[in-house]
Amino acid sequence: MANKKLTLQIDFRSGLPIYTQIVNQVQAQVVSGKLQHDDQLPTVRALAEELRINFNTVARAYRILDEAR
Repeated sequence: MANKKLTLQIDFRSGLPIYTQIVNQVQAQVVSGKLQHDDQLPTVRALAEELRINFNTVARAYRILDEAR
């Protein structure tokens, strides 16, 4: 498993919840081939710190992504 740099753009003014933005962008990067299904994503705390959001938001997004597999 490679630990690739996940590139996300969060729009705090969007009506779309942040966790949904994360899910949508990760799924789009998988579809485009930038990320593979077995690539390791950053830890919940690391991504939350990088995006300056609550770690529970990232945890929720990761949970949704895991359930979608």
